[in-house]
Parts: sequence; structure tokens; C-alpha cells
Amino acid sequence: MSVARADVKRLHLATHSGWYRLAQQDTKWVPVDRALTYWSATCLAVDPADPRLVYVGTERSGLFLSHDGGASWQRAEPNVPRLAIFSLLALSGTILVGTAPAALYRKELGGWKEMEELRRGTTGSSFPPNPDLGARTRYLAVDPVVPARLYAGIEVGGLLVSDDGGVSWSPANEGLSDPDVHQLRACAWSRDLVLAACGEEGVFRSADRGAHWEKITPAGPRTYGTAVAEDNQGVLYLGLARGRPNSWLRSEGADAAILRSSDRGAHWETAAEGIHGAVMDFCACPDGEGVFAGTSEGQLLFVNSLGRRVVATGLPCITALALGA
Repeated sequence: MSVARADVKRLHLATHSGWYRLAQQDTKWVPVDRALTYWSATCLAVDPADPRLVYVGTERSGLFLSHDGGASWQRAEPNVPRLAIFSLLALSGTILVGTAPAALYRKELGGWKEMEELRRGTTGSSFPPNPDLGARTRYLAVDPVVPARLYAGIEVGGLLVSDDGGVSWSPANEGLSDPDVHQLRACAWSRDLVLAACGEEGVFRSADRGAHWEKITPAGPRTYGTAVAEDNQGVLYLGLARGRPNSWLRSEGADAAILRSSDRGAHWETAAEGIHGAVMDFCACPDGEGVFAGTSEGQLLFVNSLGRRVVATGLPCITALALGA
């Protein structure tokens, strides 16, 4: 469960044209700064103990970091051994980095250590849009109840889990019929509940922290899972699009929807639909219920039980969101 902090008043965005920061002014969130505009940012993370420490991963140029909430940036030195970064997980005092081809690195004093068991666990996986790249470590998550338990979603290679902080990894795909894992959410309010947003089959649920999975995609024309979240009241949110990304060039775009569930994913209700861009990431609102949602068309939305509200438009494709200082 997220805890509201007085010093967490900024919303950080990773986009296809660098990093943006939004500040809360009364009830509105206003863009106040941007940087790294030359780089295509794929992911970002904020240190859980220091909200001024922000990390941004890029598609081809490795890792950047800021110690002052984005006022200044520097490239990681030394940089991650593989520069194509697609996922970050900030833990207190360190950062885990997922790359393409699929691998996992941990920042240690003086350099980087590869968590080699993850790479071995992805043998035979591939990324169909570009098989030459192999699979990629698309998403990393930590269990809020059991912090030593980590999850790694491999695109396309299913789910790996670790119970020793990333030293060893094992597959956790029983019932997970779609290995195209895009996002994971280990829930804080619903103990042992984990959600996975997957390619063409939508969303899967595990009631035992990833040991077994069941498909719970809501009925309807949208079955491409892009993002999952849990807000600060324990409500679950799901982003679904109509068709694969190569079909989003049509006039209606991704024709995406955001759904919400108050009963662990047993039932879903539509919170917003007809969204032109696919929902690429969620971030729980720091105050009360609801989530922010960033789309592939550069729109930032706020969604709760009352519906949706446009926060910002005209941004580049938003790839990740996180609260920080």
C-alpha cells in the first residue's frame, strides 16, 4: 500500500521524447519541467526512500539519474552493460535494470552485477516484432508483502519469480497461457493477489503470488492488455486496447478502455472508453482513490469512480509514470 508523503508532490513521466515533471497546483497538475529530450525514454523509477532520486531508462543509451528531482541529470557511470533498457525497479539503496536481450542487472558499489539466473530462465524466448533482439525484460515488480520476492515479466517469455532478491529465478507460468507479459501488479491491499497484463489475451490473476494463474479478461472487443494498477483504496485498474499495436494506425487508434474492479478482479466496470491511445502505464493518486493513466498518444488522464478527467495533452508517447519529489 502506498503511503502519502508531504514531499511527494511531483509526477514524473517517461516519454518518447525524454522526461517531464508535473507539479500539483490546487486540484490541477501542471507541466513544470522537461529534460533528456534527445532520448526515447522507456521506463522510470523513483527511489522508495529518497523521492528526489529519479532514474530514467532509455531505448538505446542506457540509464540516466537525477539526485535532485530532475533539476539536473547525469548518465550512469559506469553505464549498464546493455544499453537497451526496458524496465526499472528501484529498491532502497539500489536499482534493478531489465534489458533487451532479456537480462537483469543490479547496481552495486563501483559497477553493475548481472543476475545471471534470469537470463538463463529466458532461453528460447523471442520478441516477434524483431526476433533478432531476442526477448526483453519488459517489467519488474517487488511483492509489497514479501519484499524478497521479485517478479520479472518477459516479452515474450512469460513470468519469472525470485524469492531471494533476484539471485535465483524460476518460471511461474501455470495457467498463464499468454507469455507476452506487459505489466505486473503485486497488490498491497489484497494479500497474495498478483495481476498480469498480457498481449492478445488480456489480463490474468493469481491468488497465490504467481504460483497459479487464471484468465479474467472482461468480455468485449478489447483484449490486448497494456497496464494494470492498484490505487490507494485497493481498487484495481486495467488498461485494454482493441487489437495489437500495428492496428492502432486506424482512425480510432487503439480505441482503449480503462476498467476498474473493487472485488479482486472478479467483476470489472468501465471507467473510461474510446481512448485514442493505449494506456501504457498507471500511477496511483497520492491522495485517496483513483489513478493517473498515460497513453501512447501523449494524453495524461485521471480516472476514479466518478469517471475520467484530462490532465494534460499534446505530450509525446508516455511510457511510464511515477510519483516523486
